[in-house]
Amino acid sequence: MKKIIALFLALTMVLGLAACGQKEPEEEPINKYADYKVAMVSNTVGTDQFILQAKNQLDALAKKYGFTESIIECITTDDWEQKTRTACEQGYNLIVGVGWNSAAPFSTLKEEFPDVQFGVIDTIAANEKIMSMNFNTTDGCYVMGAMIATAFPNDTVFGYIGNFQQQSNFEYKYGFMEGVKSVKPDAKFVSAYADTYGDTSATYNKAVEVAAALGSNGHFIMGSVANSANAGIYQYALDRVADGAEPIYTSGLSVDQTTPENPYIISGLTKNTAIPMKMIVDDFLDDGKVTGGATTLGVTQDAFCVVGVNFDANYRNTDIMTDEVLAAGHKAADDLKSGKVVLPYVMEDDYKE
Repeated sequence: MKKIIALFLALTMVLGLAACGQKEPEEEPINKYADYKVAMVSNTVGTDQFILQAKNQLDALAKKYGFTESIIECITTDDWEQKTRTACEQGYNLIVGVGWNSAAPFSTLKEEFPDVQFGVIDTIAANEKIMSMNFNTTDGCYVMGAMIATAFPNDTVFGYIGNFQQQSNFEYKYGFMEGVKSVKPDAKFVSAYADTYGDTSATYNKAVEVAAALGSNGHFIMGSVANSANAGIYQYALDRVADGAEPIYTSGLSVDQTTPENPYIISGLTKNTAIPMKMIVDDFLDDGKVTGGATTLGVTQDAFCVVGVNFDANYRNTDIMTDEVLAAGHKAADDLKSGKVVLPYVMEDDYKE
């Protein structure tokens, strides 16, 4: 009998130890973001780095956090409201617009769909419930202006071509002029407006006009029309040298357009839309809502960047963009960051050139 009891106790112990050794199957962690739907609304993506940077960032965030994403491309002006409205009706939780076209329709739709969260990049929405992420173009243009004035120490006149004579374009011109004057206080400026965002023939003709006005006293024309339309200025710079005239130099816009094929594009300004996209999405994922109001990003956040200062150029024309010129750009950026230089907001009508 004792043997039977001992055997029973031993068996019970073995079974108990075996049970202790078994692990309960681990439950998969619950992804609290899995039900979120996030859409980006923009013009056609294509190869435009201004849009691609934001798209690629959204792709990376969707992969990291596991939410559903969608890219909504717009062709016409009406698409921005119509397609965004459809996204609201389809239950998207966050909709981010990339480009100035988003501000007005998003402001309206926010009132119709109060539970949908909205963010806009490169513009400021009138509706303060929307998270607006704008770029400080003035500071970036100041940095480039300081570089250009250093690059052309004997020039007394500098050129500028904008899209339309409006406050948003003046902010580019204002920063550029202040940057030039930080090095050459007595500098003069010749300005023209192409009245277009996309007509390269118009910008070409304006480049001819401004170059003639500069004469032998200036060799640089800043182009602030649009990424595509600036091409007219770039082509004129090439044609001018091909015709045997003295070179005119210019700058790129939105993306780094420096290239050995056109050594007359010597610098440029870029917008890193990946940074505000991440800020909007991160803010939303924190509690399912965005923080309304406007935030401005600039040179000091590497958001509105100067080619050759915030990052190395694709191509550097070392005859013009010397180490001294780059140092002047870095100093101007540092002065802005430290607060040594502060550019107050100025309306065009109040500015004295």
